[in-house]
Amino acid sequence: MKPAVWGGAALALVAATALNLLAASAASAETRMFSYDPISTDARRLTGAGVTILFNQGFMGASRPIKVLATGVPAEARLKNGRQKDLGPGGLSAMEGVDADAALYEVDASAAQGKIYVRAFCPGSTRLWLSFSTIALRRDLRIQAFGNDPKAEGKARLCGTLDFSYRGEWRLPRGRNGPDPMSDWTDNPQHPDTTN
Repeated sequence: MKPAVWGGAALALVAATALNLLAASAASAETRMFSYDPISTDARRLTGAGVTILFNQGFMGASRPIKVLATGVPAEARLKNGRQKDLGPGGLSAMEGVDADAALYEVDASAAQGKIYVRAFCPGSTRLWLSFSTIALRRDLRIQAFGNDPKAEGKARLCGTLDFSYRGEWRLPRGRNGPDPMSDWTDNPQHPDTTN
């Protein structure tokens, strides 16, 4: 067989293996929901009873938040990927007092109560970005809120640093209803009971 044919066959095998690994990684992603109590002044002021984060925990433990839900009232912010360049030159690393290595997401102002979150977290802004520390079992969480600065075009401002203590994990709700805090806490955080 010619070397070019062998090279093509090897390339096809590598591509098929990579696709299988990606499919396995996506299939192994698990949706989870952690709740947090406010610790910092900003967290208490902006969230009251705290927040609940709905997130996908991927292969190798990496977490991607999907929604931020107010724990005490029915309000949610849906998240989409945030771009560092939207915060201004240098992104997070160019801002003082900011966790430069945090994961950045933007609140979708057109979905659910997104506009309410923008107004509450960064008055005067029309866009809201949230950076998240690592989301992990029994680990406290830091969220920093950034809004576009109407006085400085193309540059975001830090609107608040929200520190939370880990409270617990919810069982995922069935249908459209949220979890019931009186009965939906899981007993085994590694394998939530989703039977109810």
